[in-house]
Amino acid sequence: MTFDIEADWTLNLFCNYDCDYCFSRASTEHPLVGRISSQQYLDFFDSTQKTWLLHITGGEPFFHPDFVGLCRALTSRHYISINSNLSSPRVRDFAAEIDPSRVSYVHCGVHTAERDRRKGWRNLETNVISLLERGFPVFASLVMTPPAFAEYPRAARALAALGVPLIPKAVRGSYQGRWYPQAYTEAERSEFRGFSEEAERVTRTSTWQPDRQRATVNPLLDQYYLDGIPDFTGISCSAGRRSVSIGYDGRIFRCGTKTVLGSIFERRIKLFAEDRPCDDEYCPYWCLRYSAFEKQAAVNYPRREAPGRLQQTLVTIRGVRREIGNRIMAFSDSGRP
Repeated sequence: MTFDIEADWTLNLFCNYDCDYCFSRASTEHPLVGRISSQQYLDFFDSTQKTWLLHITGGEPFFHPDFVGLCRALTSRHYISINSNLSSPRVRDFAAEIDPSRVSYVHCGVHTAERDRRKGWRNLETNVISLLERGFPVFASLVMTPPAFAEYPRAARALAALGVPLIPKAVRGSYQGRWYPQAYTEAERSEFRGFSEEAERVTRTSTWQPDRQRATVNPLLDQYYLDGIPDFTGISCSAGRRSVSIGYDGRIFRCGTKTVLGSIFERRIKLFAEDRPCDDEYCPYWCLRYSAFEKQAAVNYPRREAPGRLQQTLVTIRGVRREIGNRIMAFSDSGRP
């Protein structure tokens, strides 16, 4: 798989799950989602004269009004990966219609509490099997809030029976008034690392091989950063040149939402010609991959400090306000597609 640039693309906001640690969802869809056709999206990416690897997430991307059609268009010339809860029946349409060789991986967020509440385990098994039978690389993750430590073994066994690793994923940022990953106890850190080692064993025989596929999203690395995420501030970074983030409103950012580089809807993008120093607190997985730091970053770079109580409160308030704003805009301007 050869590509020139990759993007972390929040395609939509609507999600049928309501996880208490998620601020990137709304109960109804935003009116800008689906504003342009799948062909128009393809035309934009083609116009850059680059081959893209598009990491598509949400919300729940399978609720985009033409998600399978969009994936079919994009994979005609570019590559994709999917981050989904795999609860939609459209997963089986995706498996049947999309070329697995154009898909870097399918990442399933398990979300045990919501899946239990919605009795969604059998449906998940059916959807995962449909992907595996077609040869898609599949892995799963579980966000390790404190209650998730008791839930992990049961979920890991169910997925391992299908040949899919369940990888513990560290909470990053504020959760219920505490700052993670620093807030994990020593017992939780030890248990987390044990779960990661178990997931690595399953990975060795799974369809998803992170080293071979150079996976950008690799929660297996989280076990090395349970004391805090490395602080790359001021370090030369290829974000804005080799990687960008894209919002549901079509805006294109260097990283996070700080520096705007263009807009899909306005058919414009201006990428950096050179690497620039990191100037954003947002730290995606490819910061570790592109720098080739990976495990070494656990030793060589300082941790981003947990903010003080006042700053933590402000961060939490900003997240809540963003979620409320998403829901108000979606409710006032349109219904679910």
